Amino acid sequence: MRRFTEADLEKAMVEGEAGGRKVSAAVLPRMGANLVSFQVDGREFIHFDPDRVLANGADMTGAFQMFPTPCRLAGSRYVFQGREIVQRKQGEEVFIHGLVRDEVFATERRDGELVSALDITENHPVYEGFPFAGRLTTVHRIVPGGLEIHFSFENLGDSPAPVGYGLHPFWRIPGQRRDVLVQIPADYTMQLAELIPTGRLMRVEGTGYDWREPRSLQGVEIDAVFYPKRPGDTAGITFADEGLRLVLQASENMKHMICYAPAGQPFVCLENLTCSPNAPNLAGEGYVEESGLAVVAPGETWSGWIRYTVENV
Repeated sequence: MRRFTEADLEKAMVEGEAGGRKVSAAVLPRMGANLVSFQVDGREFIHFDPDRVLANGADMTGAFQMFPTPCRLAGSRYVFQGREIVQRKQGEEVFIHGLVRDEVFATERRDGELVSALDITENHPVYEGFPFAGRLTTVHRIVPGGLEIHFSFENLGDSPAPVGYGLHPFWRIPGQRRDVLVQIPADYTMQLAELIPTGRLMRVEGTGYDWREPRSLQGVEIDAVFYPKRPGDTAGITFADEGLRLVLQASENMKHMICYAPAGQPFVCLENLTCSPNAPNLAGEGYVEESGLAVVAPGETWSGWIRYTVENV
């Protein structure tokens, strides 16, 4: 993980009015196209701490991209089609959050959207730990009441590529945790061993992991993987004292969610993912469906979307 400087904090911004609300967003092209601001009617929803990131690049905040392996990867390695792949950059193994969050994206502003692209070639640092040529593109687009993020990976190589994608947003808690209610429409959690899924699914019914109805964060500390989120179901965060609900929707290939709410912090992370942590290894162990690992054929493009909107409650 490279050290960031003040130059890396230069923003690309987009704003507009849609659905009767004023919406703005800002990304840092030199910091993995990290979404560091998402405002609706002047209310900031993203927690971003630039001082923390500049002091230690590993302490990311905002809403950063995780590709090609969201979250943790056991041993920083996996076997794909008989080939061992060690996930490393600049000679150092990378265990968590993928390989692109500290990369420089080419970003341009268009009408109501920001388009960011990263070309992964044989000479690019990402290729060392992900030896598959391709282009990762992210579009942040203003939509009625909020923001939509489209992502795609075009396989430009000559072999299939194993991929996963996720966003890791730090949602700002402006007041008391008791006034923040989280809802996750999933019937199972994934059993974890040292925060890495084993492949076994566990029903949430009757447990402390049942978040199918809104629950307050008061007294809660959680770091869990939820699966599956059914198509059309919405997750959300309600800010009861403000009368607002942040609604999280996603494409059908984003069936996994993570909720990370450490005690005493001014944020909660509610994350949409296309796959589980450690997905390549789980798929190799036979948990293909549970892993959510996608395999993109040469010449094909794999894509999805996440939508964040705000409504009154």
